Amino acid sequence: MKDFINHQDDRKWTVAAVPSKGGYTALRVIVDDEPIDVGDWHLSLTEVREEIVLERGQGGESIILAKVGDVWWIHHNGHTSRVSVVEIGAQSTFDQMGSLTSPMPGKVLTVMASVGESVNEGQTVLILEAMKMENRICSPVNGVVTAIHYEAGSQVNQGAVLIEIEEAE
Repeated sequence: MKDFINHQDDRKWTVAAVPSKGGYTALRVIVDDEPIDVGDWHLSLTEVREEIVLERGQGGESIILAKVGDVWWIHHNGHTSRVSVVEIGAQSTFDQMGSLTSPMPGKVLTVMASVGESVNEGQTVLILEAMKMENRICSPVNGVVTAIHYEAGSQVNQGAVLIEIEEAE
């Protein structure tokens, strides 16, 4: 299950899907805590890398999702929305003191920022491996990295301060 934020209207989408013949079948979609009837929606990959098509029924309504970098673009009924994936724990781990903390115990795979570097909201600053999955830790604010407490290969505990960011004014 993944959470998404629609940057057009800041609505939160939670999506659960399972593999099926030729793609994925949506099991559950929740928008701002309200369940949506997924009925006969089907997800499939296209020939284009990083592109998914959602179709309802046979040849009915369709939605095209295209990934560019860390952002998904959704095209539906003549409208386009920009959506980013919210990694669980990654955006809720920023405290009032400007510290990004580890959402779970794991191993630091990559540090993607350096002290003194300006970072943008949503920019990946660290990748943490936990339970054989890679978790992107993203900056929740525009700011400057003031401290990095771990390097690639380090084991960290849940709640460990990973990176400190001073929010831009």
